[in-house]
Amino acid sequence: MMRKLLFTMLVGMMALGAMAQDGKFTVKGTFDFVGDTAFFALPDLGGQTRAVTGEMLEVTFDLKEAKYMTIGRWFTGRSNEEKGDINLPAMPGETLVVTMDADGNLQLGGSQFYVDYNEARKVIEPIDKEGEEFMKTLQEKIAAGVSEDELMDYYQQNVNVLLQKLSDGVMGYIKAHPDQDASAALIAQLPEDIEYLEPAVALLTERVRNGVAANLYSAKLDKAQQEAAKHGQVGALAHDFTLMDINGKPLALSSLRGKWVVLDFWGSWCVWCIKGMPKMKEYYAKYQDKLEILGVDCNDTVEKWKAAVAKHEIPWLHVYWDKEKGDNPLELYHVDSFPTKIILDPEGKVAKVVVGESPAFYDFLDKVLK
Repeated sequence: MMRKLLFTMLVGMMALGAMAQDGKFTVKGTFDFVGDTAFFALPDLGGQTRAVTGEMLEVTFDLKEAKYMTIGRWFTGRSNEEKGDINLPAMPGETLVVTMDADGNLQLGGSQFYVDYNEARKVIEPIDKEGEEFMKTLQEKIAAGVSEDELMDYYQQNVNVLLQKLSDGVMGYIKAHPDQDASAALIAQLPEDIEYLEPAVALLTERVRNGVAANLYSAKLDKAQQEAAKHGQVGALAHDFTLMDINGKPLALSSLRGKWVVLDFWGSWCVWCIKGMPKMKEYYAKYQDKLEILGVDCNDTVEKWKAAVAKHEIPWLHVYWDKEKGDNPLELYHVDSFPTKIILDPEGKVAKVVVGESPAFYDFLDKVLK
């Protein structure tokens, strides 16, 4: 079904440590489309604005804080020709002059922020195109009936590479331009992961960190920090617990200090936990001299737990969480999704939290253990 409006406004975000200035935001643009119209809109500031092909658009909004808007295309009766929406920051007190050709190529100008952001976007544009090709190939594999294992392998191999390219590109630009507000806007393109966001924010000058553009990434950073704190604040000493191991002997988490430790919260009933076991075993063998994995079985009977360990030949340490007695690690680490993997450094401090079977887990192990 054809989408009548190819554009939404992201929720407004609170600025980090500073009040954004009031101001007028002006958009000017000329669009040459294969289709009929484009849309600019700030729904909370006066609704939608329509730009007809070949006509000059100019509209001004009262804007108190930086927001993200999207330029959307509308092809009447020809939805199969639709092209992707383009997200751009709307900045109070600034003027955006934008031109777009029929191939969707964008050129930004106007005030200095948008001159800078036009250059910053060049960092992520080629990575976006790679990501589009990756998703296209993934969809083709799904349509062709490729097995889930093959799909997972393809996903893991490619997502790691794309995320690293994105992070390297954004970090490189910020290092070269730490006092540009465009650098703060670029951070919003990073994954919602404290590992990516905090180092990028740290590179910004104090002026930019406390400036109006910080509003563009602050909600994402706040959410990433809250997620990390939920399972144990990154950098904080991990909560200790003692549970019975697979041989019926007590095993304390703190006894494993001196190596990197992965707390793997799993269960025999958890499909993605089991799917991740072959890759986990590969990495355990790869880094066994530096790494220990402690599997924490959850919501199984003892019999099912032991049977799953034997069936899948899982070689690392295992403990069983008995709901009726002993420490409750799920409560200590606020685990409510499976698998959840919490990586601890050799001092017993939380280094990273990964929820789900994600390539970010293996990427981090390679980063700290190579």
